[in-house]
Amino acid sequence: MRSFIKKQKAWLAELLPYMKAARRCGRSLKVQNNRTKTIKKNDILLFVTMKNEVHRLEYFFEYYRGLGVNHFFVVDNGSDDGTSEFLAAQQDVTSFYTEGGYKDSNFGMHWLNYLLFKYGCGHWCFTCDPDEFFIYPHMEHRSLRDLTSHLESINQDSFFTVMLDMYSDKPVAESYYQAGTDPLDTCPYFDGSGYSKQYNTNHRNLFVQGGVRRRIFAKEEPGHAPALNKVPLVKWKWNYVYISSMHMMLPRRLNRCIDERMLTGALLHFKFIGQLDNKVRQEMVAKQHYNDSAEYKQYGAVIEKKDVLYNENVSVKYSGWQDLARRGLINLGGW
Repeated sequence: MRSFIKKQKAWLAELLPYMKAARRCGRSLKVQNNRTKTIKKNDILLFVTMKNEVHRLEYFFEYYRGLGVNHFFVVDNGSDDGTSEFLAAQQDVTSFYTEGGYKDSNFGMHWLNYLLFKYGCGHWCFTCDPDEFFIYPHMEHRSLRDLTSHLESINQDSFFTVMLDMYSDKPVAESYYQAGTDPLDTCPYFDGSGYSKQYNTNHRNLFVQGGVRRRIFAKEEPGHAPALNKVPLVKWKWNYVYISSMHMMLPRRLNRCIDERMLTGALLHFKFIGQLDNKVRQEMVAKQHYNDSAEYKQYGAVIEKKDVLYNENVSVKYSGWQDLARRGLINLGGW
């Protein structure tokens, strides 16, 4: 009993700082459009932070509504591109506005944790960025609710994904995305191989690296390539928290994915579109991203040199979840 009590105290001591930070940062959120009264008990919710991404939003909402998301919670971090007006017209969106520091909010996660605590408990909650699109096995004829029902049937309340960076066969600045269109039309390629997986014993998660951001942007220091593992879909409880973007969570069991028999998915990540050039310029002034915006400095250098991310030996065109399964990037898990 004493051992159990000691473990519980240690667990709470680890969790409480994140909960307190979420409450503190949450106070900066000003509600813009509150449509929470329309949320039903079993609705699937999506939580996202964004700034000046209005060009992405039409297709983003269309895509996730098509999967089965019922309501969206959006944190608008000081957009001035028409995002506020777009969100106000969406009847299934509750939006908040803040000009608080993105870095000070643990890169948006304190804001989202606050909203997840307040609105997400008891719901399946999807947490992602506006340039990420969820892929899972059998999605052409099984909805997101079919997936969550299956997860509930096997007592699994979190879902692991690998993030795949998408790109075109042109220089990034010339890969211009047209609002409202499928981003696959602009960036259909990803690295089909070259990924590494390492089990993190501390957080019990699988640390995944690779793809174009290791091949191109971190080629001098591949060990410093960004993490590609994420846990975006969770049946939320009051004592759950994201601690590093969507890469890691507490309690640690939510990060589990080491069992190859588990059902897993992917996030197609469309960062490398032509509009990235302007975002890089803004970030060089704001310096609100991780590690003094080191990644954005690398993006800027590649854009300036007009390098092409496509490589005929590695790049493959996305053709569906089946190909990702054949490549071992997602698991069917017997579903």
